[in-house]
Amino acid sequence: MAAKTNFRQWRRSRPFWAGLCTLASGLLILFPPYASLKFGDIVVSLNTLTGVSAMVIGVLLVCCGLSFWTRQEFRIPAGIVALLLSVAAIVTANLGSFLIGTLLGVVGAALGLAWTPKARQRKEVREPAQDTSARPVGYAGGHA
Repeated sequence: MAAKTNFRQWRRSRPFWAGLCTLASGLLILFPPYASLKFGDIVVSLNTLTGVSAMVIGVLLVCCGLSFWTRQEFRIPAGIVALLLSVAAIVTANLGSFLIGTLLGVVGAALGLAWTPKARQRKEVREPAQDTSARPVGYAGGHA
């Protein structure tokens, strides 16, 4: 039970879903140029020049996704880079891994850019402010 609570606290203290979407986007963009599917004796492979750009874009998106989890203060630069890379993948990496990788990357980048750290709430009760409007002008509040 404690592990579940610890994971929940960890997840809520960072842009978790942004990192997950961006990480999945990077892996999806990396996969098609290097995968070969086998149907019986037929091998289907996407061997194109996009392999290098897919590798660079995919690795950088994975790094952006991991930085959402590990370094929350870099969420704005990582979100901008992830957004630009996801859109660039449409042209350079097999239509952004058939648009699924691009859509996940754009959603992850948007979630990362929109995330803000939750302010810690104080558990102590604050005393109400004293009304000073009824006091005389020179009154210091001390004893005479």
